[in-house]
Amino acid sequence: MKDLQSITTFIAVARAQSFAEAARRLRLSTTAVSRHVAELEQALGATLLRRTTRSVTLTEAGARYLPRAEAVMQELDSLHAEIGASDRVPRGRLRISAPPGIGHDWIVPLVTDFLIAYPQIDLELDLSERMVDLVAEGFDAAIRSGPLPSSSLIAHRIIEMRYLLCASPGYLDRHGVPASPADIVNHDCLFWSTSAITNVAAWTFLKGGHPQTEPVHCRLRIGNLPALRRAALAGLGLTMLPQLDVQEDISAGRLVRLLPDYEIPSGVLSLVRPSAPFEPARLRTFVDFVTTALRRRARGVATDSDERPGDGASSQSATE
Repeated sequence: MKDLQSITTFIAVARAQSFAEAARRLRLSTTAVSRHVAELEQALGATLLRRTTRSVTLTEAGARYLPRAEAVMQELDSLHAEIGASDRVPRGRLRISAPPGIGHDWIVPLVTDFLIAYPQIDLELDLSERMVDLVAEGFDAAIRSGPLPSSSLIAHRIIEMRYLLCASPGYLDRHGVPASPADIVNHDCLFWSTSAITNVAAWTFLKGGHPQTEPVHCRLRIGNLPALRRAALAGLGLTMLPQLDVQEDISAGRLVRLLPDYEIPSGVLSLVRPSAPFEPARLRTFVDFVTTALRRRARGVATDSDERPGDGASSQSATE
């Protein structure tokens, strides 16, 4: 930056043909202007300006240096203006990774509205179970559920994920309704494999702040939320799914919420991105869009459950 100031000062003196006039235009002292020009000449090892008591003129080296220095500074000004504008107006390509269950059910429905709202953004959405390397593979961000491992990534909390235990009326007619977590051992259970609370064949419940973990029979393990919901609706067993996905079915009677006196440990949906001094406008816009949409949906689910006390759903909001 010091060299840029010296170059800017030299250009001002050369065009004004006066140290005093250049100082006035740059709002610097004449001494500071002289020092900047002297430092530039010393760095180049050449005299750029010929100074007399009445005038300031370019030397041969100065005449060669001036037009190219002006071109460089003009290009730099254009670059700053372009980058500044691109940071204000969301544009460019975004690469986002998300697990398929959450991606298909929660993110994909938002993509169309997002691209319509921001026509200068191109989006590549990778739906994969694998934990992508954001930096090495060139991803802007990843959406992840559950606890995040310690890393240098910057995390943005999107939404709290509240879970409900439920089953279809037909399944309950055939197998009975569990009265306590201990009764679940006698039932078929359907697991969402990407959920942090369902990676082992056991489910944990809370009552009065005390956890109770029970082993279960895993009839189906799958990482796709819509598929798991369909299995529950088909009467294949008990399932533990985000309230966002099953509240409508519970309200309509297609699914029945079980063990309403027990809480299920909630999870967190987060977006992580590589650590960097600046967050591109396109990524910041995507994060805000997804966060706003999912929190609005969660508020609607919480309100819906409050208005239907007969379905046994809790009134606790899923928002942060």
